[in-house]
Amino acid sequence: MLSCIQKLHNRHRHAVRGFIRFLTYLGAFFLISIAYWIADNFGEPSLEQILYHAQFGVQGLVDTDAAIIKSFLSWCIALPLLISMLLVLVEYSIALFLTHGSTHWLTRPARHANIHFVKVFYWFIGHRAPLYTLVIAGVYFGMQFSLTIFIQHQFGKDYFAAHYIAPSEVEVSQVKPKNLVLIYVESLEDSYKNPVLFGKNLLSSLDHLKGVSFANYKTAPGSWWTIAGIISTQCALPLKSVSLYDGNDQGKKIKSFLPNAVCLGDILHDAGYYNVYIGGDALAFAGKGMFFQDHHYDEIFGREELKGNLKSTDMNYWGLYDDDLLKIVKAKLIKLHARQQPFNLTFTTIDTHGPDGHFSKYCKARGIKDFEGIVECSANQVSELVEFITKSGYLKDTSVVILGDHLAMENPVYEKLKTIKERHIYNRFISNNPISKNREDILPFDMFPTILEFIGFKVHGGKLGLGYSAISKDVALPPATEYEEMNEDLLNKSDMYLDLWKRKHRAELHTVKQNK
Repeated sequence: MLSCIQKLHNRHRHAVRGFIRFLTYLGAFFLISIAYWIADNFGEPSLEQILYHAQFGVQGLVDTDAAIIKSFLSWCIALPLLISMLLVLVEYSIALFLTHGSTHWLTRPARHANIHFVKVFYWFIGHRAPLYTLVIAGVYFGMQFSLTIFIQHQFGKDYFAAHYIAPSEVEVSQVKPKNLVLIYVESLEDSYKNPVLFGKNLLSSLDHLKGVSFANYKTAPGSWWTIAGIISTQCALPLKSVSLYDGNDQGKKIKSFLPNAVCLGDILHDAGYYNVYIGGDALAFAGKGMFFQDHHYDEIFGREELKGNLKSTDMNYWGLYDDDLLKIVKAKLIKLHARQQPFNLTFTTIDTHGPDGHFSKYCKARGIKDFEGIVECSANQVSELVEFITKSGYLKDTSVVILGDHLAMENPVYEKLKTIKERHIYNRFISNNPISKNREDILPFDMFPTILEFIGFKVHGGKLGLGYSAISKDVALPPATEYEEMNEDLLNKSDMYLDLWKRKHRAELHTVKQNK
């Protein structure tokens, strides 16, 4: 009886040990797989970016590209499970062999030393193999996402608090306000104009539009992906994860998006503008719809709101192709202009999104067969919309801003892009009234005050948030060390930044004044 109980106890103990080893292996290979998968699909995102998306939970993943979901399930779930189970089974088989299957070997002196060595190696190395694997996986994961830099950001000086000027404390007045058409083109950067890399200027149709561009539109910390690019240009602040620090329900799931920040939509709303956002992907992804809703956009359209008149075959995995999206944008623009009310029409394109891009019917009909062609085709479609605005006479009361939302990430030509030492985001300001630039080097944060002044507002002092107007005269310019200091310290922990996320009443704007 005692021997039976002992056997059952031993089996139970071995089963528990085996399960623990399986979980350890699973954790290790999950870290390795997800680090590789993210790098392969998205280039080199920061840990900050990953944690930000984690705040939106499963919904953020469900609303992404279906092909990416399948890839994630294969690489990051199925593969680690399979490898972990195989390793545990192999280890179990070896253990059985060493315990029972090698007894007859012990009668052969010539082989006794060999089997003894195998046993010693297994007990001292094999027993710790899951732990070793987990440590190696952790190191690999940390190196992939610069974990040491992320840790440093938790203890560095508070750059944000020292430099951020709340827009609610700045006087913004109307001079000769115009309507705004704000276009974010997915991953569009100046590098695509390089004929050495691509044989020609892929963005020539945009460059031929009558307008002004800033030569050195640089990326900045906390502006590296789409929603971050939108926040940095409309609110003049970086986008960071807050779940590690916030003690309230935002640590579980964000329910309001920067409720205490004053952004472009807020100021334009207070000035009597009607704000509209249109995007081809899902509004739930990365909290984009929540941001526009919480910052005074009157109409907000995403994949679910727009797909009613389209067949499922007319959509890519993310949502609408750009050709269908631009038809909707054009129709909305005509209606808005006819309302005789100031408006802001903001929209985002998607066809140039990595890792492969999307071939719309418009582009296929023009013989587009590669990613370079998608970039050129997308630029041509945006250019056609601006030409429509020009021919319709809308530029008399409407200004257009074209921006890349961020630098390109992983895509079929990414290796070419990485050969350029200094990459810059594409930008173009189009208006009947010429503007005078006060510098060529600008950051995403500078777009907030610059766009306001471009459409006929006066930002007193020329600064909002972290941004300096690039067209104001007789105002302070960014210090020469700004860019280096931002890269070093902007993403450091900041209580002032966290306060912008806390769910309380948003600071009241100063009344937007109209000069008569």
